[in-house]
Amino acid sequence: MKAQKFLTETSEELLTKMGIPSQIQVKEEEGRLLIDLKPEDPDDSSFLIGFHGQTLNALQAVLGVMLMRKVGEFQPFSLEAGGYRQQREEELRRRALEAADKARFLLKEVAFPAMPAVERRVVHITLQDEKGVFTESRGEDRERHVVVVPGEKPAVDNQK
Repeated sequence: MKAQKFLTETSEELLTKMGIPSQIQVKEEEGRLLIDLKPEDPDDSSFLIGFHGQTLNALQAVLGVMLMRKVGEFQPFSLEAGGYRQQREEELRRRALEAADKARFLLKEVAFPAMPAVERRVVHITLQDEKGVFTESRGEDRERHVVVVPGEKPAVDNQK
């Protein structure tokens, strides 16, 4: 697979240039590549993650653009460092279920703070089969966030 080879080699090269020599492990789950960055010095993981995952997200965005430009195809992928993404997803799932309970109990909308699309997706997927609530993304650009709404999702009217 071209994309996997490119992402592995380019990740390794970028990290070396950043002064963070690392081992890169790639596996595929549900059609998505998971690229685990394992710095030789474990303390460098926090540097790679950055504040609230910003560095990791930025590196993933840069790699995505490079992949499209060099290979001409896009393969969905996620970067992982120090178990950050896995822990963050588990926390988001837990918070989503708590928000659903709160929305049902208080019969009020519960809003999450602004978050990247990949994190909003985790909340939407976690609550898609929950009874008595539905989710919506609201806001624009960097202010886009998820709102958990009590009730059943209104039917979409496609007739015009």
